[in-house]
Amino acid sequence: MGISRSLIVAQKEFVDHLTSKRFFVLMALFLLIMVIGMYQGLGEYTRDLASYQETMAAAESGTLTGWMPERPSVLSVFSGIADQVVIIGAVLAIAIGFDLVSKEKETKTLKTLLSHPIYRDEVINGKAIGGGAAIVLAVVAALLVALAMLLIAGIVPTIDECSAILTFGVVSVLFLLIYFTLALTFSTLAPESGSALIATLVVFIILSSLLPLAGEIAVDTWAGEQPEVPVQTVIMGSLISTGEDRDPVEEKEAMMKYEADARAYYEKKTFVTAVVEAASPQTNYIKITSAIIDPYRVALKENTQPGPFSVLVIDPDTAPPHFTDVLAGLWGNIVLLLALPGVLFLIAYLCFMRIDVR
Repeated sequence: MGISRSLIVAQKEFVDHLTSKRFFVLMALFLLIMVIGMYQGLGEYTRDLASYQETMAAAESGTLTGWMPERPSVLSVFSGIADQVVIIGAVLAIAIGFDLVSKEKETKTLKTLLSHPIYRDEVINGKAIGGGAAIVLAVVAALLVALAMLLIAGIVPTIDECSAILTFGVVSVLFLLIYFTLALTFSTLAPESGSALIATLVVFIILSSLLPLAGEIAVDTWAGEQPEVPVQTVIMGSLISTGEDRDPVEEKEAMMKYEADARAYYEKKTFVTAVVEAASPQTNYIKITSAIIDPYRVALKENTQPGPFSVLVIDPDTAPPHFTDVLAGLWGNIVLLLALPGVLFLIAYLCFMRIDVR
């Protein structure tokens, strides 16, 4: 395999994407919707910051009642970008990859291309690199526009916030590469571009909409009905009697049985939820980006064991964890986000190497 020849193919594909009306329209739509989301996020951040400053002023004057709130993070405005990447960004990635190979087969240019002194692996590698470069360009453009809007609003991100934004961009690229390589795989398998596009969109709808819904149904079916609290009611970890007279021994045995059944119930729910998350790129992406945007909330959620006796106590004096510490606990989601593009590209690569161009 020649790296130079692969890069020549990649350059040609990258230029084709940049001059494509389809890519231009989708890219413009992606940026427009992202700008709207950023504008709304900036407005919400400004209101939260004003509320925080009022609370700080009340604390200094000694009239504050209750806990000190956490200072709002500028990273919260990037939640709008994450929402658009999941939908519009995924469609953009599919549009880049669904006809990379099938179009060559339709126009009968694939045979002519392979008749030149170039190997098949150089062709598929070049097409993948060119499409991936277009995706990187789209994400970089979105982040640059977002940073420009922050600076215009008078907000200068700190070094930690800049590193979080950069990590957010890398994760977004990995997510979009999943649907790009999926489209590339169907483009290699399908005889025409229309079939490749339909197949990719069907899988996209299944993974983004139907799978989470089916997962909720599967969770309820597999876990069964939630056990009911016997006789006594649990409120914030304290037992409150219902007024019925029962043998204390029987009550203790009933509560022990309930605790065991409840533990098994929530373990089943956790297991099925983890399986659904592993199969859904959207769920993995949202979980990872949420840890980057709001690590404190994700850390509290991850460290709270599900169950009827869970009591969430937030210490207002606890320093928010760094997003890298929270991401370390999501290593499984990160591995899946890294592995899926590689697996899908391997399938596309093997199919392309065996394709009949006669």
